[in-house]
Amino acid sequence: MKEICQGACVGSVLLWSGCASFELTSIPEGAVLFEGTEQIGSTPYPFEQFSGERVFTVKKAGYVEQDVLISSLDQKSVEVRLDRVRTTILNTVPTDVRVVRTGDSKELGKTSLKLALSRSEVVVLEKEGYQPFPMTLEPNKTYKVKMEPLEGFRAATFVTSPAGALVSDRAVGDAIARTPANISAEEGTEFEFSLEGYQPAYYMINKRSPSKVFVELIPVPTVTLLGSSEAVVYGAGGGDELGVLPYTIQIREVRAFEVKQQGYYPKTVTLSPDSPVEVAVELDPIPLKQLRTQPPGATVARIGKREVLGTAPIALLAEAERLIEVYLEGYARRVIGIGPDSPAEILVELQPLAKDTLVVDELQRASITVF
Repeated sequence: MKEICQGACVGSVLLWSGCASFELTSIPEGAVLFEGTEQIGSTPYPFEQFSGERVFTVKKAGYVEQDVLISSLDQKSVEVRLDRVRTTILNTVPTDVRVVRTGDSKELGKTSLKLALSRSEVVVLEKEGYQPFPMTLEPNKTYKVKMEPLEGFRAATFVTSPAGALVSDRAVGDAIARTPANISAEEGTEFEFSLEGYQPAYYMINKRSPSKVFVELIPVPTVTLLGSSEAVVYGAGGGDELGVLPYTIQIREVRAFEVKQQGYYPKTVTLSPDSPVEVAVELDPIPLKQLRTQPPGATVARIGKREVLGTAPIALLAEAERLIEVYLEGYARRVIGIGPDSPAEILVELQPLAKDTLVVDELQRASITVF
């Protein structure tokens, strides 16, 4: 009789303290359970709870983590429905804001930002010229944050026509963003807007700057040099070869070019942003002189036989006045001067050698210069 009473007493104590069997299930099944930092099992998970409360974290790859608080007074079967991880979207004005996790100072990316979060993240938004903005990102949510400029700074949205211009700080040369862009900067900061094919533009931010600044970009003037397709364009003063005619080039400032073609005098062409869109280049031909000898077959060379030009009859370009030497075995050498004003056809009569003789003719309208 004594044993029966003891058993009844024990049973009364268990009922009074709330001893019960529980089961935690999840949809989908197979989620991992943590209690604090300790992994204790997976769903479905049966357990005994005598009293009080327990907090479980339910985790499964591809799903949002969920914390569950279970009291000894709750229903004995607890079901947790997990949401799939989709996309957490964070947009800011301006863009290109750093998103830094506060727990370990790790940068998660820059806005506009898309994240696949399975749990909440405490972050701070940072950008030069703006006040830091702390916030908590929840999974599968969309956020839009307008950053506040620091004191003494002004924020403005810069729009250019056409769009896509590179915005840089003119004082230090640092590239900042491409338009359209929202930028916060100290008053007095001057920005440069540059885009290929367009002249640079400038804007200084000030107290009266509007919230939206429109900048019109002016195209760089384009000039096309026209002329013979055999003519070649060079940079003036012995510059590199640039191309052949017709040749199109953007002119941002006054520039000089040299146009050359075999058999023609070179010509220097100076262009400016105010030049016509098309400039014709006409080259003057170098006079061609036909040199014959009597008897034919004499050798024609630069004075002193430094360079043999050929055998008569021969055509010579007379771009400037120069001396040439004509010689043939058994005949006296002759030195003649030819130039642009010399006759189109020149006949050089050679005299047979009686003895070694050097004959120098001074042709009319030709000067003789020793090279």
